[in-house]
Amino acid sequence: MLREQRERIDQLDQQIVALLEERFAVSLEVGAIKAQHQLPVLDAEREQKIIHRLRDKVTNPIFEEAIIQVYQTLMDASKTLQTQHHEIKE
Repeated sequence: MLREQRERIDQLDQQIVALLEERFAVSLEVGAIKAQHQLPVLDAEREQKIIHRLRDKVTNPIFEEAIIQVYQTLMDASKTLQTQHHEIKE
């Protein structure tokens, strides 16, 4: 039983990695658009809207804070990528 659950987690991790790569690629595109229009990388209002939307979508409250923490980390990583990518292009 433990082995099967770990295999399931491994399969989910593969899907998550693919989705993260896709999300980061789109985030780099967003960063390029921001750079073209001389907009800051940080959009605090957008981040708050994302967090609010996520809180509304969570179906099991026991996972809510963990999901929010993951997304905070995800948004921080996206901002870092946007900044680094923009600096490399200059």
